[in-house]
Amino acid sequence: MSAPLTRIILCGKTAAIGRGVIAGLKPQVEVIRFVSSLNQANNEIPLILSGQYKNLPEVTKGEEILGTQNFNRIPDAVMLGGGYSKQDFEQIQKTCLDTPKAKAVPFFLADTTLPAPPLGPEYGKAMTNRAKDALEKWRLNLTGNTTGPIWY
Repeated sequence: MSAPLTRIILCGKTAAIGRGVIAGLKPQVEVIRFVSSLNQANNEIPLILSGQYKNLPEVTKGEEILGTQNFNRIPDAVMLGGGYSKQDFEQIQKTCLDTPKAKAVPFFLADTTLPAPPLGPEYGKAMTNRAKDALEKWRLNLTGNTTGPIWY
């Protein structure tokens, strides 16, 4: 029997890296929505976590939306890439906590103190591997972290 599918919101700064990470996380992880800015994260993540996905902004012509857009249930976690700081995490988490009916889910935050290749394909691969490992440890209940970011 295969492991259950983990569903996440992925936050990154570029669609190019996002596409690579989304592809690399399959098939164990389904990225339901890719968010590419702090403003978008503060606006959309609380809506998704509270089941109000129908209130997500309309897609404008030429805008690329990444992720499955499968909102049939609340995602299991939110993963913030290396372009997001601990302060960004705190701001997004507070916005979510202040949103009525928003489900509390773990937030994963890239540890920018760990070595990583420069931005580009190798960076995406390295971050994908770190993300997969962190999600698997969390899924197996090995992280012990329930309130702050889970560093990966």
